[in-house]
Formats: sequence, structure tokens, C-alpha cells
Amino acid sequence: MAKKINLLAWFIICHFGNIADALCTLYAVSKGVEELNPLMAWLISFSPTVFIATKLLIFTFAIDILARRRPSWLLWVGILYLSVVAWHLSFIFYL
Repeated sequence: MAKKINLLAWFIICHFGNIADALCTLYAVSKGVEELNPLMAWLISFSPTVFIATKLLIFTFAIDILARRRPSWLLWVGILYLSVVAWHLSFIFYL
């Protein structure tokens, strides 16, 4: 039971990390930072709402598949997203 709770916690951390990454990305782009992912850059220029919706939808499907097939990898995805958010926060106040 404790392992399932632990995996659920990392699953939720992954989602919050993705949402924080999307919001920080939009903020940074609004201040002149360039999005390096060409697909996401195009989506942002098309519509920030479409960018958020697409990012959340793709990530939701991907993390759901990962949680079912390789649940132990949720920890590493969560750490990766926490690192990305920490990176955003390291420079976002200087924009």
C-alpha cells in the first residue's frame, strides 16, 4: 500500500511540474525568452491557450502510459520536472 501511495505522489508531482513548466515558459516567453522546442514555439505564437492545452494533453497521455507500464520511472520524471521548474525559477526573477 505504501508503494502505491508513493507512486501516486510522484504521479501528482509530475503533473504539477508540467503545469508549472508550462506557466513559467509562457511567462518567460512574454518577457522575450525564446522557446527552443519548435513545435511548442509555434503553438505559443499561435495561441497560449492552445499551447497549454496541447502540453497538458500530450503529457497526460504520456505519463498515464508510463505509470501503467513503468511506474518506477515516475520518480525520475518527477525529479526531471522539479529540476526544470527550479531552472525556470533560477532566472525568472531576473526577466
